[in-house]
Amino acid sequence: MENKTSKYFKYAIGEIILVVIGILIALSINNWNENLKDRSIEQGYLIALKEEFNYNLIELDNMMERNNFNGDKALELSNLMGPDDPTITEKEFADLAMDMTNFEVQYRPNKAVLDEIISSGKLAIFTNNELKFALSSYNGKLTKIKFQEEEHSVVRMQVIAIMNAKGNAKKLLMDEKWKGFGISKSKFELGNLQLLQSQELENELVDFIITSRYLNKDYYLELKKEIESVSRLIDKEIN
Repeated sequence: MENKTSKYFKYAIGEIILVVIGILIALSINNWNENLKDRSIEQGYLIALKEEFNYNLIELDNMMERNNFNGDKALELSNLMGPDDPTITEKEFADLAMDMTNFEVQYRPNKAVLDEIISSGKLAIFTNNELKFALSSYNGKLTKIKFQEEEHSVVRMQVIAIMNAKGNAKKLLMDEKWKGFGISKSKFELGNLQLLQSQELENELVDFIITSRYLNKDYYLELKKEIESVSRLIDKEIN
């Protein structure tokens, strides 16, 4: 009886060990399959992110160029201001004023892929911790830039307000491209050249130039470096 009992226990222990081994093997295979699935999903997201960040980099370069153009026109107009009689024509003034203020500076990147990754919790499957941190903090950097854009936008609107209040808005539309809007010529003699003698406008132009340059130098340029850095991290992870 003792011999049979001993054999029984040995047999039972062996069965338990085999079951445990089987469970461990099954778990290992399941984990391997899940990991393989995660890597496949990660690769798909990495490729999509690469395209998204490449597009955003091009858009940022375009916005920096536009912002620089606006600032240059504001600087040119500012350098013409003073108490002396204007040395430019109404048409030249209108071209500078409209070139400077016609396009608002607002960088709005495409974030569809990144937002999906974050909102779905898929960021957790990314294996590169440096990339995960960069992606998770990207929206915060965009928010910081938005505040500076809004500050610059306020100054732009103040410049426009002075021109509208003390100048002639219709005479600013002297370029051929505005004729399609159906706006007739102004019947008032007041033009816009007297604005070149406005200390108030000159002050606002100085603020416009400073906020424009500051936006490019300390915000957009830093964001560009960040996008390029993220793109390099993505490249390293793409198989």
